[in-house]
Amino acid sequence: MRGRKTALIAIALAIGMVAWALVNLSAGGEGFAILVSDKLMGSEEAASAVARLFAALVLGLFLVEEVGWRARWVACGFAVLGLGHLIFGYLEPLIQGDPPELNESLYEVFVTETFACALFAIGLFPQRLPRTLVWAATIIPASLLLGYVILFEFLHAEEWMPALALVEDPEKTVKLGTPLGWLTPWHWVLSALPLGLAMTAVAGAFWQNHKGLLRGWLLFAMVLLGGSLLHEYVWPSAYGGRVLTSADALSLAFAVVVSVGGVAELRRVAQERAALLASERNRVRRLDELNVLRADFSAMVAHELDGPIAAIRKLNEMMSTEGAEPDIRGYATATMEGELDALSVLVRDVRAAAAVERGDFEVESRPLPLKDIVADAEAYARALPGDHPVYTSLQDGLDGAERVLADPKRISQVVRNLLSNAAKYSAEGAPVEIGARREGRRIKIEVTDHGPGIHPEDLARIFEKFGRGRDQEGRRVSGVGLGLYLSRRIVRSHGSELTVETQQGVGSVFGFALEVVP
Repeated sequence: MRGRKTALIAIALAIGMVAWALVNLSAGGEGFAILVSDKLMGSEEAASAVARLFAALVLGLFLVEEVGWRARWVACGFAVLGLGHLIFGYLEPLIQGDPPELNESLYEVFVTETFACALFAIGLFPQRLPRTLVWAATIIPASLLLGYVILFEFLHAEEWMPALALVEDPEKTVKLGTPLGWLTPWHWVLSALPLGLAMTAVAGAFWQNHKGLLRGWLLFAMVLLGGSLLHEYVWPSAYGGRVLTSADALSLAFAVVVSVGGVAELRRVAQERAALLASERNRVRRLDELNVLRADFSAMVAHELDGPIAAIRKLNEMMSTEGAEPDIRGYATATMEGELDALSVLVRDVRAAAAVERGDFEVESRPLPLKDIVADAEAYARALPGDHPVYTSLQDGLDGAERVLADPKRISQVVRNLLSNAAKYSAEGAPVEIGARREGRRIKIEVTDHGPGIHPEDLARIFEKFGRGRDQEGRRVSGVGLGLYLSRRIVRSHGSELTVETQQGVGSVFGFALEVVP
């Protein structure tokens, strides 16, 4: 939508420039040119040259990656225009002391604009041109430019080349009025070449803008360039001198547009670079945090492994020295079984953390009876250490036959993690409750403990990776701190959220909701 609006404005601008030329032409040439001071004209030439070179720099350095090879051709076109204005319109009159004769200046304009417009046409043509045609479109204008330098500077071509104007002084053109009175047929024939190339470039610019491949300011710049060449065709503008034509005015507007567009591109590039820098800094910060996390994880795993391994070593020594006694052997065997179970849980949690963090982690949900989840939870809770009484309760209206959408293996893992935490953080003999209640089209499963509750400072970290809470004495509880982290990831993969309600000195309630299957 924005590109279409830009194109419509550009079309209106093109129509306005054509109408301006027709009105001036019908008035006998009045309005095409006026006399100004040498200082003003020189300033216009210098400003135009700088603006074109600036646009070439912006396109060549910053837009090639986005626009592609086309930006190189357009940038070269801007560079040729800028150098032409700088050399022929500013430096040459400055060195010689006087502007060149009108005929010589018109040839300078012709070869410069032909070369530049050929580069614009190649860069903006809808399709990539054949290599032979590209070479012809660049080598021929470049040869014209080189040939011009040789002919006019060394062979005095102004004395024998076909004249493009019938007068030598550009100021006389203003007095003669209509361009038909001072231009020769050679001008109309030769100048049709850069004008045709410019119209091709303008048409290509509209096409590229329609495809979303061209910046809006470049479209306006090409339209203004085409307009200036159209006005120059009916009233040629010479480098230097005191004659300011409508073509010069449009050329100056072209310079303003490319300057503003170049500044806008620089601002955009600066903002993108700043965003990339901020993103890179954030990535480095996250990598630093990850390194710290890995170090903490290694330290915690080493700490958790150290206890069971030391216990097993002591028990093994006991078996070696006193293993003949049945009571000692039974005690050592049972204790080692418990330590090995702790090691198995640690390995299981680490593997589970790696599984849920893989990109291909998915849950396989299917209808699951609520009573199966509750029964499995009750059986697991009764086997936990600490002699915790287990109570189950279903809200009135629920009979356990309801089915919920869940992955049996993953949801069982969540419930068991919550029950293990409830037993771990509760005093020995404190009850553990398993409940279910309806919440709209979902059933919420809850695990309640009667422990010390969660410290306010721990609420923000218990769901984090390696986050652990405190016991009644305020000490960190043993463990790697993966249970709640894994549970939250699994519950979220079911489209739900793991919640907690806690009150210090009373206990905590962890819960999650699953969708009911009709």
